[in-house]
Amino acid sequence: MSEHMKDHEAWAEFGDVLRLPINPETDYVGGIPWEGAGFKPELPLVDIGPGSGLTTVALAEQFPDAEIIAVEPDPWMRSMLMMRIAERDSLRARATVVPNSILDAWMPEQIGGALLFNVIYFLGGRARLAFWDRMAQVLPEGAPILISRAYGVVDTGEELVRTASSTMGRNTYERWRQTVPVKDGRVEITNTYKTIRGGEVVREVTTKIAPFSLDEELVVSEIPIGKFAIEELSEKYLVIRRAPDIRR
Repeated sequence: MSEHMKDHEAWAEFGDVLRLPINPETDYVGGIPWEGAGFKPELPLVDIGPGSGLTTVALAEQFPDAEIIAVEPDPWMRSMLMMRIAERDSLRARATVVPNSILDAWMPEQIGGALLFNVIYFLGGRARLAFWDRMAQVLPEGAPILISRAYGVVDTGEELVRTASSTMGRNTYERWRQTVPVKDGRVEITNTYKTIRGGEVVREVTTKIAPFSLDEELVVSEIPIGKFAIEELSEKYLVIRRAPDIRR
């Protein structure tokens, strides 16, 4: 009954159902401050690490005439992402999926903005610095990176805590989480997914990930201020906007 999976494998199976029923006020694809971000949809827009593609679809629906680039390195997530795009006639012709890390990914010479949701804490320090340099090369003046204020910091403890529950058919699905600090500034997150039928646990899947545990002060301090300006949009979002290049 108990299985071990990679986290992305498990999320591909359980992630969508555990969002249900969707509450637009709390769901992570609801309440995105599109207007305040100031995207430039006349240029291609990039979704960095979109996972199963929920944010890619939201971006595309918000800007129905824009070209969309979705950069997703994980094959399990990319499979779901490509399916979401393929089943939408209005999106299929204008969305390109790139199967690489953002540091190695192809992008157009200029882009009109990017989403960076729940990604930055998977990048090490040097990778984060390289990321900002790469984005400075493709963003024109005023174009934004809209970043979620999620930095891998989670409550730690030895007990598993239930974080989500949803029902489909006869099955109830639950996600339980345990987090403990580990070396090199990382935190180990154990996710346990339970399938319950008739009041009994009939399947249990366990995964582990070890993202970096960052804080906003560190993340902001690494952004090259000469190239970007930082704006606080809400308690959930920052916009990192390409600043004018200094000319002498």
